Amino acid sequence: MKKILIGFFIALTMSSSAQAKYVTSLAGPGVEITRVFIHQSGAISLYISGETLNLDNCSSTFRVYIPQDLPSKDAMLSVALAAKATGQKVGFHSSRCGTTAFWGGTVDVPIIDNMWTF
Repeated sequence: MKKILIGFFIALTMSSSAQAKYVTSLAGPGVEITRVFIHQSGAISLYISGETLNLDNCSSTFRVYIPQDLPSKDAMLSVALAAKATGQKVGFHSSRCGTTAFWGGTVDVPIIDNMWTF
């Protein structure tokens, strides 16, 4: 029974991560953060400018969303603010596309799970 549960967990983990995609190329050049918006919930919307891959086929990539319950949210906010202040470019990986009620709930954007700088 324990082996079945472990196998199920591995399959579940692999299937959910297989759907996640790169919003920007891991190799660069990255995108510029043009605006930072902190939601009342603690979530973060970052407006970006530059070339995106959009492998998740979100309806828009002018903005990305960092959920309030993401464990690395505070670190990502620090990186985003530092990158905006210094003009450094960043990269993103998405867990999926999603809408946010604050922005009207009609445009789905990448939901970020990983972020890096160039």
